[in-house]
Amino acid sequence: MHTLILAVKIGIFVGILVLYLRWRKRFASSEQVLSEIQGFAAWAQNNKEKVLRYTRMMEAVAGLFLLCLGYYIGKDHFHLIRDGVRAQGMIVGYKQEYFPGSITAASTSSFTAFMPIVKFQAGEQDVEFKDWMGTDAAVKNVRVMVLYDPENPSVAMIDRPVWNWIPWAPTLGAGLFLLFVGVRGWMTSKSN
Repeated sequence: MHTLILAVKIGIFVGILVLYLRWRKRFASSEQVLSEIQGFAAWAQNNKEKVLRYTRMMEAVAGLFLLCLGYYIGKDHFHLIRDGVRAQGMIVGYKQEYFPGSITAASTSSFTAFMPIVKFQAGEQDVEFKDWMGTDAAVKNVRVMVLYDPENPSVAMIDRPVWNWIPWAPTLGAGLFLLFVGVRGWMTSKSN
């Protein structure tokens, strides 16, 4: 996975370099840059309907993407919020996980988090699970409220009133908004 990310970064860098080398004479002076910007602004003003049509299309596509992403990352959380059963649990340990980030010349943005291992009682059964949200300090024997699926108790999470909805609900909301704005704009342009 790390190799794939590195290959994508190198590809983007090479693409930007090729564009720069190809267009550097065109943008040699600030007057040329200003005239190019003014030319684009005039073109956009003359082709307003075409620009708006493609803008609305991109809003709808971005909205659909965010809706799918929000559903993918939030379907289990929403199921637990809607149908889950609450039980008292105890943090019995932590699993240390490394999250690689971007590596720049100045620093690296990777970090290590401690993912809580929680034990709780589901009926007569003792259940242990690793929570999805880590912390930077490992404190054991802390009582927590757990949300779990009564049909599959291993699907569980620590009940955090606000964090239960993060990051998937804002992603769904932004996707819904963009889809609504794109479709509404397309519908009003068709009626005119």
